[in-house]
Amino acid sequence: MPIADLLAPPALEFRRQDIALGAAEARALAIIDYPPRVGPAWLARLGDLPGVSLSVHLVPGDPLELLRALNAGAAEYQSRLAQGGSALLRGRWERSLEDAQAMLRQIDQEGQRVFRTTVVLLVTAPDRDALARRCRRVEAVCAGAGMRVRPAVFRQEQGLTAAGPWALLPREMVDLAAREMPAATVAAAYPWVSSGLNHGRGVVLGRDDQGGIILLDRWDPPEASGIANANVNILGTSGGGKSFAAKVLLLREFALGARVLVIDPEREYRGICEAVGGTWVNAAGGEGRVNALQVRGTPERDADDGEGGRGPLASHLQRVKTFFELYLPGLDDTERAVLYDAVLAAYRQCGVDWDTDPGSVAVWPTVADVQRHISDHPRLDLLLREAVQGADAALWNGQSGAPDEGDFTVLDVHDLMDASDTVRRAQYFNLLGYAWDLVRRGRATGQRTVLVVDEAWLLADPNTPQALGFLRDLSKRIRKYHGSLVVVTQNAIDFLAPELARFGQPVLDNASTKLLMRQEARDLEALRHLLHLHEAECALLARATRGLGLLTAGNQRLHLRIEAGPADALPG
Repeated sequence: MPIADLLAPPALEFRRQDIALGAAEARALAIIDYPPRVGPAWLARLGDLPGVSLSVHLVPGDPLELLRALNAGAAEYQSRLAQGGSALLRGRWERSLEDAQAMLRQIDQEGQRVFRTTVVLLVTAPDRDALARRCRRVEAVCAGAGMRVRPAVFRQEQGLTAAGPWALLPREMVDLAAREMPAATVAAAYPWVSSGLNHGRGVVLGRDDQGGIILLDRWDPPEASGIANANVNILGTSGGGKSFAAKVLLLREFALGARVLVIDPEREYRGICEAVGGTWVNAAGGEGRVNALQVRGTPERDADDGEGGRGPLASHLQRVKTFFELYLPGLDDTERAVLYDAVLAAYRQCGVDWDTDPGSVAVWPTVADVQRHISDHPRLDLLLREAVQGADAALWNGQSGAPDEGDFTVLDVHDLMDASDTVRRAQYFNLLGYAWDLVRRGRATGQRTVLVVDEAWLLADPNTPQALGFLRDLSKRIRKYHGSLVVVTQNAIDFLAPELARFGQPVLDNASTKLLMRQEARDLEALRHLLHLHEAECALLARATRGLGLLTAGNQRLHLRIEAGPADALPG
């Protein structure tokens, strides 16, 4: 079959003022009148309307001819003003005279080129009723901008030729719609300015409220974008589409070569993980165990690691302390001191000191080893027994079984949702530390890593703010390791509680890209002050349906509809 038969519609019929394009309908329109003044992007909105294709034909014109016409028009307006008239008419003539004089200066004094400009629109729709609605919207948009548009009556074939991508302009369309314009007016028209957000590369997230595409590059954005890092916050109430948005983002980053790590408390990501051949780990115990006392080395270490020259164990010990404070929040100062001495004794028993290379250690201490060194403290011994012999033993009492490598890894803790808050928070923090160790390895390979922290409100414990402080520090440092932190949470207000704000607010502030979905009243009020949302944006977030939201990317704010493509694998 010839390629022309594949591209051409099965039928083409030109009628008085519309066209049959196979099963679809179309109409060629031309702009025949323009306002005396136009602003920037004066054609952009027309070109972004659904079903509208816009073609601008420019032919170098004769500036002398336009100068003669402008001089004649200026003389006519001066004559009318001299004759007097109503205040309304005099105001109109004065504005017209000012516009004519301004254009004369542009052409005569500034030496601007003149172009004979013809603007043709092709409106397409699936049926005649939809075509009529779209044409009425085009007419309304033109009228609002001071322009006038009309169908190319009995010239639909010539209109289709002018609107197509063939750079052809029939004489009939020139006679109907050509107008002389200075270069400045043409340059401000279209397509040099448009709606949407288009970095020319990156990830397609969806469309804005005008149908413009949103193509976002968080890793290497344009300098003028205001995007300082690749971090993303996705905030919204349950059912607003947070996880759907995160899946769209992850799938497309993964397709572009990024490594993905997800901490998943609600088993939202198992389906997409299996669909792309990733590694799903049940991190609620068993083979997916992550030993909280294991120190993981990274290929490169620097002063930011906070080791103070004492080796890998020093920085990891602070993490171990936070882990036990989350798991055993009721300890007094003496009990905490005894516990930390027992931790150090357990490391020494396994031959680990400040200078030990983690890669040389075959067996790491566990909570059982720690318990053996506190046998003289009955209460502390009793509190640790659950982690050694009870229900929590599967989580921490043993060597790590979670994989250290993987292109798409999901750490699932859904089976802990019925556990106590202390167990859930301790394991969530433990997994976050494990994922951070994997992210830091990306510096040596140069591979980008996207770390997703879903339901991050679980770390917001006023009694142990160090957990949220760890997330804050991670959000600031991950950029240096070719990483991106994606925080997904439904309770933004938890991050802003007075006792947590110094840790939680930087997590919300630091991300250059924020996606706000539907918000509950309390969260919306907090975000209104934090992000300086205006009334219309608050109204959008209060009533947004699933998949709709507000995107802030650097210095741009856009209404956003998240869209999944037909080839996207987005199972639950």
